[in-house]
Amino acid sequence: MCWVTRKCGKFILGFSMLSAVNIDASYGRKQVLFRASISIEEQDRLLLVGPNGAGKSTLLQVLVGLLVPSVGKIEFSGRNISSWSTRKRITSGIGYLLQSENIVPGLSVRENILLGGYSIKRNVLATRQAEILDVFGFLKDKLDVRAGLLSGGERQALAISMVLMQRPRLLLLDEPSAGLSPKAASSVLENIKHAQDVMGVKAVCMVEHNLKVSLKWANKIVVLIGGKVAHVSDEPGIYLKQPQKLEKYFFKKASEAEV
Repeated sequence: MCWVTRKCGKFILGFSMLSAVNIDASYGRKQVLFRASISIEEQDRLLLVGPNGAGKSTLLQVLVGLLVPSVGKIEFSGRNISSWSTRKRITSGIGYLLQSENIVPGLSVRENILLGGYSIKRNVLATRQAEILDVFGFLKDKLDVRAGLLSGGERQALAISMVLMQRPRLLLLDEPSAGLSPKAASSVLENIKHAQDVMGVKAVCMVEHNLKVSLKWANKIVVLIGGKVAHVSDEPGIYLKQPQKLEKYFFKKASEAEV
């Protein structure tokens, strides 16, 4: 999808890496998303925020194909992927981290990493695993440890490494720092940023409630309220100094959201 941005007083024409336009999505009879639109461009570290029940996780599920919208269109790298299966989206370059139950606790760290590369050719697995361990170096000494014995931060790093085994160009993350200490949360986000720098990840879209940590990481923010896009900004840093400017959106009614 075409987009226009203003930089240094000039308007520049470009194309979104992924765009979702006018998405309606429901669970049974309960509609969750209402004409929601989002655009993700290369080098984006997009933070998707909003109150509980706003539709953030639902939007990620729509993007990766786990939930089929009743209305709307999704494009990835210039192709209409609205009818694609989840498997086809993942093997085409979209990685997705589940919010919970995203590792197999009874398997070793090594086995979990290899499980993440289930669709990779055998002769590539060792190279890909080595790339992962260069990013998550602290997992090297834990390869034979049962994954269920890892700390919370280590578990999330392992879960992300499993997603990265597919070498996605776009990474969708559903609350990667949920339940972690501030220090562990910061470490996870640093690892994500490092992966984006060295592993071919072109863009990241993340749902996160830990705003104090994630606003330092993000370069773009989208606020969902009642299943609608209420606010978009490419200057998330201003909300660290003036959090009240962001908090006001959390108290908006869905009927007041920008569409």
